[in-house]
Amino acid sequence: RAPRDLHSFPTRRSSDLSMEIKADWIELSGEDYNNIICKGNVIVYDESEGFLLRAEALEYARDSEIGTAETGVVLEDSKNDVLLKADWLRFDQVQSLVDARVGVHILKEDFAVRAEFALYNRVDESLRLSGSPVAASGAERVEADAMSGRTDLGSMEFSGRVSGTISTKKKEDRKSTRLNSSHRIR
Repeated sequence: RAPRDLHSFPTRRSSDLSMEIKADWIELSGEDYNNIICKGNVIVYDESEGFLLRAEALEYARDSEIGTAETGVVLEDSKNDVLLKADWLRFDQVQSLVDARVGVHILKEDFAVRAEFALYNRVDESLRLSGSPVAASGAERVEADAMSGRTDLGSMEFSGRVSGTISTKKKEDRKSTRLNSSHRIR
């Protein structure tokens, strides 16, 4: 723990407008206490934005509303019913963008993806995935070099080396197709 002084103290809570930040240890610094550094059992909650983040470490700038979280990061986006897990995450509250890296998992209803890198837009639920992404929904599963689209398999575009299994949506004509290509698939 850091020594106790005016700007570094083991506190339990810091509130910034509608956002609430809790941690075992919080350090405030900079002009008007703009910079927040948290360690241990970090929770960032913004009910009005449907945003709940848990991590072991956090750095947040109040003026830009941009933060980075590390180690065991879990983001619950209740507005879109999306759960995102990663080892590192950068979030921009103004633009509603999330940049997640290392061991990324994104879950929504019957849709799941994993990748090493993900960019998630909370406004339109769009995703850009790279680093050996794999997307699954029900019995369908697709692997590709890169993927982009919304948080459902039917809207995803796959590029680079693509392989997997997809199905048609019509019940009477339900067919499964195995994919194996080095071309872009929409």
